[in-house]
Amino acid sequence: MSLYRFARTTALLTLAGRYRSKLFKLFIAVAIALVTAWVFDDIALYLDGHKPEWLGPALVIKTLVVYGALVYAFWQLRPGSWAEPKAEQAATAKPPTPQVADDTPGPLDELLDKPKLVKRKDAILEKPANGKTSGK
Repeated sequence: MSLYRFARTTALLTLAGRYRSKLFKLFIAVAIALVTAWVFDDIALYLDGHKPEWLGPALVIKTLVVYGALVYAFWQLRPGSWAEPKAEQAATAKPPTPQVADDTPGPLDELLDKPKLVKRKDAILEKPANGKTSGK
């Protein structure tokens, strides 16, 4: 197997896994359209022989079903639909609730007691806007 075939197959399998539900819905819509077209041939032969006045309405119903499935398939493939689930999840996600800090000392609390760190913090906070320190 060539490297190109391997990369192409891997990409197709990745996309198929990622968009499995949308591809399944698309497959179902196409399958319904094909089965409807196939079944209509049998119904058309029956209606033509026994009840020719129903042949027109049956054709209209079949056309509505087939084109409805086609519209549904195109609706599933609209440009922004592939990224929608992540956007919906981000919109409905609750912001994280802040945790109440307890009084037990953590590993970073030791850094607050170091004198060099305190001097550096004060020097940075007191730095004027032009970038020069105030003589420390």
